[in-house]
Amino acid sequence: MNLHILTACTRPNNLYALSLSIEHAARQGCDLTWHVRFDPECQAVGGQWLKNQMLDEITDGWVYILDDDNVLHPDLLGALADYLTDRVDVGLVVCAQQHRNGYVRRPHRGMLRQTHVDAGQVVIRRAALGALRIPEHYCGDGQFVEEFASTLRNDQIVYIPEVTTYYNWLHHE
Repeated sequence: MNLHILTACTRPNNLYALSLSIEHAARQGCDLTWHVRFDPECQAVGGQWLKNQMLDEITDGWVYILDDDNVLHPDLLGALADYLTDRVDVGLVVCAQQHRNGYVRRPHRGMLRQTHVDAGQVVIRRAALGALRIPEHYCGDGQFVEEFASTLRNDQIVYIPEVTTYYNWLHHE
């Protein structure tokens, strides 16, 4: 599996914790590339333009957007491998995500709407994405996921019930 992790960074103090979670994932035998772009002046909400810049540079594999306040679950790649083995038809993987308050957002078709899904819950096959990009506003990530999911058939979307990311886990300083 060729996985590209995209992080638009406005909180560099969180990068060390992010790197530890990514390092653990990389040890699981995946071809993993971490793309990081800095927006120290927070010029765009959520770093949407930076995420789009990184999407434009990637031509293959899978794409995962890891915000700089989220952390990967140690078994992310294992969960993906379990569900994606021999599934060349899949374009979108939707995973469970745990908030730092303990709440777990479980994946299901009805959640693929602008204010109900976080980009950190999805892994996207780059070839299926085409030219679609993230709108540059606060709910842009959710709108992006909703628009992308609407281009796929139900059998091209896989739902993974295991938690693969910890949402808002790191400090928002």
